[in-house]
Amino acid sequence: MNILLFGYGYMGKIRHAVLRRHPAVRRVTIVDPFIDPKMLDLDGAVLPPCAPVPWEEHDAAFICTPNNVTADLCAQSLRRLRRVFCEKPPGRNWEEFCQIDEAARSVPDHVLAFGFNHRLHPSIQAALALLGEGGLGEVLYVKGTYGKSGGSQYRESWRNNREVSGGGILLDQGIHMLDLFQLFLGPLTVVEAVLTDSFWKCGVEDNAFVLLKGGRGQPAFLHSSATLWKHTFRIEIGCENGYLKASGFLSKTGSYGREQLVIGKRQFEDEAFSLGNPREEIIHFDRDESWDKEVHEFLAAVQEGRPPHHGSLEEARQVMKLVHDIYAMTPVTQ
Repeated sequence: MNILLFGYGYMGKIRHAVLRRHPAVRRVTIVDPFIDPKMLDLDGAVLPPCAPVPWEEHDAAFICTPNNVTADLCAQSLRRLRRVFCEKPPGRNWEEFCQIDEAARSVPDHVLAFGFNHRLHPSIQAALALLGEGGLGEVLYVKGTYGKSGGSQYRESWRNNREVSGGGILLDQGIHMLDLFQLFLGPLTVVEAVLTDSFWKCGVEDNAFVLLKGGRGQPAFLHSSATLWKHTFRIEIGCENGYLKASGFLSKTGSYGREQLVIGKRQFEDEAFSLGNPREEIIHFDRDESWDKEVHEFLAAVQEGRPPHHGSLEEARQVMKLVHDIYAMTPVTQ
């Protein structure tokens, strides 16, 4: 397959590295007017600025661009190639997501996937395997914290420019946790939300506190933050027969800590040495294969002519509707 890769920023580089080592990929052509091919070891596979996109020479597209051009490029790529992998979020808002949805509906036999790789992190996959009958039982509640420090260049980032990004930390990072909530609980509705821009003053939220509920009334609570100062990823799943706590994951800087899953089983005083302090098992994970698995699954779906197993249009619709409802429910306060 020949692949068009739109955007060569942080995510574009990650996707490009995975694509170059995939056995089914023959060539990757990068489309990004802001990079200089002479400065990069890309085998000349960079489309010159202002050159027409050679759609007819390619089999699929990867969209790794800033949010303000994502929806248009995704919709156009669907109509041209029918096979598209698009980074999250799928547009700046609900209306832009609907552009993608409309394009997908107009293209029969399309293959479309969105980049929600957190579903494929080993701690999350291990947690899923421990739920249900024969395991820890039904999920009673979910709590998640996902946040970062921001950094000295935070205010200058396009991710905090509403015209480009469409929102703040909720849309940029918290959307991953919302997607995981739905993985564990199914479709959710928003109960209450508080959004603040109390520190960075970028005009978009730097903290989001969101209460949601599942179809059986199970509560879920999210704290998405750009002022945690210590980078944090943590999700707790409370179950009938115990609990699970996934935290940390591999990143370029390692600042989120070692990925692990804590497994605790419900034990009352007749089963344990003390009430409320059950024995725990801790599993560590030192390899993050989520990027490779995500790309491999999409390309397998393309080769087999089937819908992708992860990051589907319906899953993207559900999480973008949650983001829309949260923003519609409450203004950002300072």
